[in-house]
Amino acid sequence: MRTIYIRKLRFEEARTKLERELHEAFMDGETYVEILHGIGEGVLRRMAIDYVTSTGFLKLVESDPMFRQNPGSTLVEILAPSKEYINRLKA
Repeated sequence: MRTIYIRKLRFEEARTKLERELHEAFMDGETYVEILHGIGEGVLRRMAIDYVTSTGFLKLVESDPMFRQNPGSTLVEILAPSKEYINRLKA
């Protein structure tokens, strides 16, 4: 499972990194990604959840911090084809 660290980044930097790394995870055939956004005021958490819900290939698995081991992270499922299929597309 890939982990994306956006903690302690400014909003725009965090959004750019999140988009780039989620698309890389999609192209690598990853199934789950954990986004580490930290706790703080919740700005990065809201941005990450808004981005995930606005795309068609991502699904929130656990967004409620009460049920997560780490309340500063969000687990996301990538709804993508298999790694083998993606590798054939890359070739």
